[in-house]
Amino acid sequence: MRKYIISFSLLLIAGASALAQETSTRFGALTVNDDKMLLFKGHPLNPPVEGNNSLDVGKPYQIGATDVVLITNNGGTACPYLYYLVTVSASGAKSSSLFGTCAEVTTVKRTGDSISVYMPGFEGPFESERKQLRAAREKHVFIFRAGVVTENGKRVK
Repeated sequence: MRKYIISFSLLLIAGASALAQETSTRFGALTVNDDKMLLFKGHPLNPPVEGNNSLDVGKPYQIGATDVVLITNNGGTACPYLYYLVTVSASGAKSSSLFGTCAEVTTVKRTGDSISVYMPGFEGPFESERKQLRAAREKHVFIFRAGVVTENGKRVK
């Protein structure tokens, strides 16, 4: 019985992982291949979007004639999370610049033709507990509009 429970648990985990690796848009599928590269309709984006340890593909937000998808680049201990926003249209898929504080997103909110991504600051496990706590209290908002990500009005590069 225990063997069956473990097997079933592994199937659930594998299924959840597979779901996070693909999403359908109005224009075609975004998927992640075995090399941790994001593909649109089976082809890599230009420039390529590659994951560190893995990529997670979010659900699309419809903004006018485009779909916008939050992609999570799962990293290591020093920087666990960074993000891309991918704009998908009839002419193809294009990625924003890589952005984030290395912290996990707390909220994603669509307002009109923009998407706001909220997260705390981040200091890694090699920093003092005091620095980590101070960073965790910071509030960062990244705003995506017309293919560009900004923080505090400055373009993220």
